[in-house]
Amino acid sequence: MDLSTLAGDPTSEPDDLAGAVDAAAGEVAAFGPVLGLVDHDAPAVRTAVARALPHLATMEINAPFAPLAVDALISLTADPVGDVRNWACFGLGTQMDEIDGTTVREALAARLTDRHGEARREALIGLARRRDARALPAVRAALCRSDVWLLEVEAAGALGEPSLHPLVLRHLDGWDGGAARTVAAVARLTDPDGLGHDLVDGLAVWYRCGGPLAADTDPGWWRIALDLLELAPYRAGELAGAVAARLGNDHHALDALDDSTLGAIARAHGWAGVLH
Repeated sequence: MDLSTLAGDPTSEPDDLAGAVDAAAGEVAAFGPVLGLVDHDAPAVRTAVARALPHLATMEINAPFAPLAVDALISLTADPVGDVRNWACFGLGTQMDEIDGTTVREALAARLTDRHGEARREALIGLARRRDARALPAVRAALCRSDVWLLEVEAAGALGEPSLHPLVLRHLDGWDGGAARTVAAVARLTDPDGLGHDLVDGLAVWYRCGGPLAADTDPGWWRIALDLLELAPYRAGELAGAVAARLGNDHHALDALDDSTLGAIARAHGWAGVLH
């Protein structure tokens, strides 16, 4: 049975309705029916709504109605059920981190002391991605504990506050795979000396060899750069500028930088680009 039918039937089982919401998260026409379930009595349904709304709101055709999704997620961040708050904070804080404003920040800040750990950490990273000063003491307190969570370390990277660097260094060990790469990125992002001469040199060599179009060079330094930019895209201009300075008058390499993903992200955050 489809979502509209289940949503219109007061006898629908909550689990069936929640499943229909999840299944409809990729369907443009589901935005209205999902939005209409924000105040549903069943926590399972409200949780599914919090999961689905960010996906639906970011579809181009639904863009004019995105503020309605933001308002709905803000209300769900204060839901009496912790799992609903968790998904709402994740959706608002990370999945829709391009959305900013006083009401969004206040909603996330209100959850910094949430008794539900996952909701609290999702609110923290969401606030840190917006570089809100209220995230800093919460991040510092988290890094002073021995049982730090990855999201709390990521929040330090998003803030990029150099005073957090010694605390981040305490937590470099004990991570596996992608988490280890993320923590290493956070160490760079909080380093008072900058993102690293090795990274700038490595990217300069990569762009001299063609950058993204290179057939034989290892894009390892670019992967490191992506780890940084995932947490702190606003640092792209700083990184691109440093690489451009290292490239000097190598116009082919400068063009490769200017046309690359790094160049695009940097320009989106105020970098002027390469000028010959």
